[in-house]
Amino acid sequence: MPFEGRARGGWLRGLTRFEELGVLSALLVLGAVFSLTTENFFDTTNLTQVTRQASYFGIMATGMVFVLTLGEVDLSVGSIVTLVNVLTAVALREGAPPAAAILLGLCAGAGCGLLNGVLSIVLRIPMILVTLGTMSVYRGLALVVSKATPVSQFSKETFLFEVLGGTPAGVPASVLAMLLVGLAGHVLLHWTVFGRRVQAIGSNAQAARFSGISIERYRLGVMTLSGFVSAVAGVLALAFLESADPKTGEGFELFVIASTVIGGTALTGGSGSVLGGILGSLMIEIIRNGLVHLGLTAYWTQVVTGALIIAAVAVDHLIKKR
Repeated sequence: MPFEGRARGGWLRGLTRFEELGVLSALLVLGAVFSLTTENFFDTTNLTQVTRQASYFGIMATGMVFVLTLGEVDLSVGSIVTLVNVLTAVALREGAPPAAAILLGLCAGAGCGLLNGVLSIVLRIPMILVTLGTMSVYRGLALVVSKATPVSQFSKETFLFEVLGGTPAGVPASVLAMLLVGLAGHVLLHWTVFGRRVQAIGSNAQAARFSGISIERYRLGVMTLSGFVSAVAGVLALAFLESADPKTGEGFELFVIASTVIGGTALTGGSGSVLGGILGSLMIEIIRNGLVHLGLTAYWTQVVTGALIIAAVAVDHLIKKR
């Protein structure tokens, strides 16, 4: 396989990629700037808030790395978070055990991702067009199930909220989940046949098909993975907020795609970095938090995020051209 050499020693090469070093350097610079220009940026409470919020994007970015590496784009991840968030909360309200409610949410998320893949294959249209439609379908279903109102009428004294929504060992559970999901995603992408073939398809789909790779099967697998990790983020968001709002997840797809692109995953497919995606999510959240501390509205984050996407794509294009 053409990616065999890259897979060996993947963790070491991943740490020395130009894009990842660039994002890490930018994180250090931003941290220094905001610490010098604001009073409470390095406060423990603030840093906990930053890492917790970034963890949801980081978890989702792990799945998006596979999607972009495959040469596709998933616009429905934010809507899947919303739907899973609401379905899990409604199940708890109706008396379902927490484990059953979590399982329902995770299966729903994976099912949404699988449906995206099936529609793309059956209709023979790009994933970005399919998910442009399903993002509205899933968000609409969340509004129907929740009746367009927050859902919070359930017991909060369960492990879902006390453990998954808490800070075991002083670290938010969602951050620990991001690290575990990120590690699993890194190994899957760089150390397994599945990951190597995803990279091969994204690099040259026609050559991959001629070599005997079932593009449809891997497309289904990647989209199911994307839906599943989005569901994980949705469950963890519910665990922390202790309430499901049908507006949760709005705009998440922008930040998730931005995180992966800023982290070095090519929009053209063929290569990706889970570590870079996680660093990208931290970078975006640091910017958003720092701008608020500087007295600017959070809306400026979208302006900066868009500019970062353009810059990341431009740098990636220049590197490939050279």
